[in-house]
Amino acid sequence: MIFYAVPVSNFCAKVEIVLAFKNLSAEVRLPPSGYGSTEYKSIVPAGTVPALVHDDLVLSESDSICEYLEEKYPQEKLLPGTTENRAKVRMLARLHDLKVEPMIRSLFKHMAPTQRDIEFIEATKASLSQQLELLTQLGNFKPFIAGEDITLADCGYAPSLLLAEKMFRESNVSFSLPNEFITWQNNLYKHSKIGPVLKKYGHAVDEWIALKRTQ
Repeated sequence: MIFYAVPVSNFCAKVEIVLAFKNLSAEVRLPPSGYGSTEYKSIVPAGTVPALVHDDLVLSESDSICEYLEEKYPQEKLLPGTTENRAKVRMLARLHDLKVEPMIRSLFKHMAPTQRDIEFIEATKASLSQQLELLTQLGNFKPFIAGEDITLADCGYAPSLLLAEKMFRESNVSFSLPNEFITWQNNLYKHSKIGPVLKKYGHAVDEWIALKRTQ
């Protein structure tokens, strides 16, 4: 397997968590000439990251990649056994991609001091906090988002919320996760397979923020 990724991408980290959890090896490559380039599109037509090339299969979009890995390598399952519980995990995962992650992504340009709008960041923090409070009602958090076991629902929120915390801190905007998420996050950091991925991703985010300070 070849995994095309960039270090600061939370969606790439999401897939990397799945690979690590399932003990899968993949050759990690940067998109040649950058994602969106003609050279990269000759390999991955969508031109986006993350992307997975496995034999003749080329996949883009993190959800598609994660679902493929779950079906192809069902050991160390990330989806529960019943249809109802699988549907709930998928719902929670989609809420990350459609509701939570776009809020966090909207902060990217504000990491450059010359483009920083504190009012916008504060408003985004308020909206994100509301969404996370809703998720505490929709999820289980005993101790993971969907219950006792780690599932695909955990894989997207983990890097995205780490990224959000670091961006709010850089902007000097006070932000706290709900208590349920704090306990959940601590458990993921202690996990032997997921913890190292999150630590590596955190370092990549720190380097990216340091670069943005100069812009």
